[in-house]
Amino acid sequence: MPLPMKTLREVAAELGMPEAEIKVMVDMRKIRAVWKSSKLMIAPDEIAKLRRLRKTLPESEQRAATPEPVKPAAPKKVVPRQPAVKLPPPPPK
Repeated sequence: MPLPMKTLREVAAELGMPEAEIKVMVDMRKIRAVWKSSKLMIAPDEIAKLRRLRKTLPESEQRAATPEPVKPAAPKKVVPRQPAVKLPPPPPK
């Protein structure tokens, strides 16, 4: 008897991944999934494939978990504006 398929929510909880990330992988056709009774169902072999993919990228997972601190922007140097040049009045007619 074949192993039962799991829903997107179950797979996300099992792997500790966000549902959106798994859904993007399905959209990009990295993993296969089917719509069954209006839910996205994933086969056990595809879940194993996701586990293997996650194990090959541990350094990227850690980098994403700890974002680098944002450096404040350097203050801009304020340059004083020069007064506008006044034109002489037109000659009288």
